[in-house]
Amino acid sequence: MDTQIRRFADCHMHTVLCGHAEHSIEEMVSTLEASSLVGGIVTEHLPLPDSVDCDRVVSMYPGELPSYVAALQVLRERSPLGENLVVGAEADWRDVDPQWTMRSVQDARAAGVEVVLGSVHLLGDWAFDDPNRIELWDAKDVDEVWDQYFTAWCCAASSGLFDVMSHPDLPKKFGHVPRDPRPYYEQAAQVAAESGVLCEVSTAGLRKPCAELYPAPLFLAELARRGVSFTLASDAHSKGEIGSQFEVAVKALATAGVTQQAFPKGNGEVDWLPL
Repeated sequence: MDTQIRRFADCHMHTVLCGHAEHSIEEMVSTLEASSLVGGIVTEHLPLPDSVDCDRVVSMYPGELPSYVAALQVLRERSPLGENLVVGAEADWRDVDPQWTMRSVQDARAAGVEVVLGSVHLLGDWAFDDPNRIELWDAKDVDEVWDQYFTAWCCAASSGLFDVMSHPDLPKKFGHVPRDPRPYYEQAAQVAAESGVLCEVSTAGLRKPCAELYPAPLFLAELARRGVSFTLASDAHSKGEIGSQFEVAVKALATAGVTQQAFPKGNGEVDWLPL
């Protein structure tokens, strides 16, 4: 891990509870504590309905949320990170049932989740970023998928439910990008700016077939131009990915003219960490 990331926070991390990550809550927190980061947000996937089209477990099971929150609260009480260990969750915006998403987020906040990431992984009940469903892309028009995705993304960003929008251009994960994505970037950036929601710069894309940060440079520049603020995120699914390649994200933010990272703590509180 690059020692130059010591002043930053990783605002997106997962644990074995989601079914597709490698390490426990305790292991992830212990690694975060031993890192050069100032803190982070553990953001497990909230439970999903049974109708979601996946061949693997991709979220907590119903009923696991209270014990997840309680475990993080106990770890925080004895952690040297203190309040810089934040209890978070990642929530899915369901374009077919926004009310379901609203109830999911309300339940999470009532259980003690302090920061909620908003994500669009599902179009209908198709998990378009699932590697076990990649063949479904062969029957799709890329522009239509991007149009559907960004329509859903803008609804999510403007809903007021989320503190941060995650991996904003996720449909590019496997390399599916329209000839001209700029209209989507402009639409999303305008909505994010108007809503005041934070957006993450995620290094997870560097580990995927797209081999690029989320968001892409032009998208990041458009968000920054409109005054959107950013978190840093690894979307770690193993302890070795915590803070991964943050130096790349920091350089991209600096190129876009961004001078600080947002570190949300919940209840509208945000620490601002200089880049």
